[in-house]
Amino acid sequence: MKPLYIALVAATVTQAANPCEMLVGKDTAEVKFESAKLMPATGTVPEHCDVRGTFFPEARFAVKLPTKWNQRFQMVGGGGYTGVLSLSAMDNALRGGYATASTDTGHDAAKEPIASFGYPGPNNPHAERKVIDYAYMAVHETAVLAKQIVTTHYGQAPKFSYWVGCSTGGRQGMMEAQRYPDDFDGYVIGAPVLELANINVRGVWNAQAVLDGPSAVTPAKMNLVADAVMKQCDALDGVTDGLLEDPRKCGFDPLKDLPRCKSSEDGLDCFTAAQLEGLKKVYDGPRNSSGRRLYPGTPVGAERGGWTGVIVGTPNTGMRFGESFMQSFGLQPAPGPGWNFHQFDWDKDPPKLTKTARLLDAANPDLSAAKRKGSRILQYHGWADALVTPYGSIDYYETVLQKMGTTETREFYRLYMVPGMGHCSGGAGCHQVDWLSPLVDWVENGKAPGALIGTNPASKRARPLCVYPQVAIYKGSGSIDTAENFTCGESKTAPALQFAFE
Repeated sequence: MKPLYIALVAATVTQAANPCEMLVGKDTAEVKFESAKLMPATGTVPEHCDVRGTFFPEARFAVKLPTKWNQRFQMVGGGGYTGVLSLSAMDNALRGGYATASTDTGHDAAKEPIASFGYPGPNNPHAERKVIDYAYMAVHETAVLAKQIVTTHYGQAPKFSYWVGCSTGGRQGMMEAQRYPDDFDGYVIGAPVLELANINVRGVWNAQAVLDGPSAVTPAKMNLVADAVMKQCDALDGVTDGLLEDPRKCGFDPLKDLPRCKSSEDGLDCFTAAQLEGLKKVYDGPRNSSGRRLYPGTPVGAERGGWTGVIVGTPNTGMRFGESFMQSFGLQPAPGPGWNFHQFDWDKDPPKLTKTARLLDAANPDLSAAKRKGSRILQYHGWADALVTPYGSIDYYETVLQKMGTTETREFYRLYMVPGMGHCSGGAGCHQVDWLSPLVDWVENGKAPGALIGTNPASKRARPLCVYPQVAIYKGSGSIDTAENFTCGESKTAPALQFAFE
């Protein structure tokens, strides 16, 4: 593909540096250009050139080139099942002087919501290709073409190229590091959906456990669970602050630590036996009938608000994502829109996900090619993420440590776990963090990041966010809302729970 793109640009541009309107290339069977427009500055976005087009069969791309360029390229990721261009994230990159790009990964979310773009049939002849585009191809193609457009426009290639994405964007970035390490020099990887098939297995498992029927738990009752968790575990890290530095230390067991209703009837201040069993399943994670764990469950600490609309209550993102995935292309053969999450068979269906998992998952621990290139990876995940379990990030990172060696891995790849942060941001934790600047400093100046400072405007709190496996430890005096009163150190107590993919 790369020679095609180079020839494509060279066919229409002959000067070393070219104005915006010259960036519309000649259409080919693979790429169709739609427009190239100089966009005036607004109150929030600087003047820039906006280039749009489509890769076959329907993967849209956008490239934005600021008039005042910092000589760097930044590609931004998407969320969920994408289907839209990440224009607001691109504008954020523009404000920093970056040339930037995004792709909708090959389908239109308005026409094919959730995972329906991958369901094969006479009305969707390119379903298989669209799944491949969503998996990795559209991102790679866009990265290659975007950098060539950058080079053509400015008369020089970007000095450094960066990836920034969270959730699906985190998976996309890690997939790039594994499959196409030459595309980027540095990666900000947030809350990555590294094992997409298993994340959706977990969504179906959680829905069966607590979404409806006798075991259903309402969002209102989750405050009872949150209070019980914090009462038992908040002080384990040395400070009572509503945050759990490492939820694995917490031995909370809903069967033992929540009030049980005296009769089979549900109550406002108690839980039925079925509800308690359902909660236990959510924390534990999916298992087959023989008890083999298929994927890690949910850490404690996200119950107050974090579970609502994700694990309990409707509309429910975890259930909707999981059900649509299984219907459309997760299970092979795809059962179609008539299938529902109640039908998932925990013995027979997991093997039917193998083909899709191999295509979509970014779980290869061999990052040696990225390391040889000199790339740097800064990954973060919120401990209170109810949608994408943080256990997945920890398991992958530790697998890379085992594969490549601890010292060798930390030379180019570091993980940050953020207490109390939800999915990508938000929550009670110190979730506002500048992840990009330390990555740039690491890539361009060789300065490896240590503890970063996170803040929470609502609570007026600041904390150091430590390089995993270190945690923030209170020094014993001063305000617990001030970062200077904490230091990073090894966890003094071994985690009570250890999850690994079995």
